[in-house]
Amino acid sequence: MRVLVLSMLAAAGCANDPTYLQAPMSMEAGVADMTGMKTEARASLQLPIKAETAADKTKRDALAAKLGVAVPYVRVGDLEIDVEWTIKNLDTMPGQAKIQLDGANELFSYDPTLIVLAADDEEAPPTPGLSGDVPISVPAGGTVSGLFTEDQLREASIDLDQVTRGNVSPFAAVLTVSKNAVSFQPLDAPNPADPNFVQTPLGPAIPREAFAEMIRVDLVFKPDTHMTLDFNVRVRDLRGILHDLGLAAVTQKPGELQAFMPMAYTVGVTPPPAATGQ
Repeated sequence: MRVLVLSMLAAAGCANDPTYLQAPMSMEAGVADMTGMKTEARASLQLPIKAETAADKTKRDALAAKLGVAVPYVRVGDLEIDVEWTIKNLDTMPGQAKIQLDGANELFSYDPTLIVLAADDEEAPPTPGLSGDVPISVPAGGTVSGLFTEDQLREASIDLDQVTRGNVSPFAAVLTVSKNAVSFQPLDAPNPADPNFVQTPLGPAIPREAFAEMIRVDLVFKPDTHMTLDFNVRVRDLRGILHDLGLAAVTQKPGELQAFMPMAYTVGVTPPPAATGQ
């Protein structure tokens, strides 16, 4: 009995030991460009998820049939994610920076610049990111470190799924605490061109067992002085689907990784004019 208890504790300890995924390079921004605007920096880090096995696919298909909705491979509860970051101010003046967290699940990616809900209203607030985007004071030549917590990433994952698969307003999703939600109701697509348009429910509610987990972390770094941002993503793999080699698997064992191709979620984006020739 003692051996069994120790084995169970060891297994639990392994599941709770985080894997560190270090971003490959620093993000540098806050320098004035040719127009005088301060530059921003963007970076993404995709989790190295092992390819889905035939047995897992069979179980997932059975769960989808039971629930009556599509079930993604990587679901909320499979992973616990947080993001550690450190900002360094390279300037001789104190400054402020914002870090906006967005991302993608296996179905959709979320970029708030591609979601325009009030195309004709220049005073309308910009579409929010999934998390962060609050001013952080950084002393001259100093450093500040912080964390997007597991709770924040779980909330961001659920908000991402609600907005993209459910067509829920990003403002409603971000301002509502949904980390413990048991379901969400998809709506028909918004129509920003019609101010009287009201979204209506579309299809069955999506239960928590089918919530899609974030598989890519996107950061936007917006400092007002010359700064760098370094970050790493910590993952507690509760289901055993993260590759043992971590990010090294991308180059060493690419065939063992699941290939994800999330679609960019867009609303109200006017396509660029077609090129004309003489």
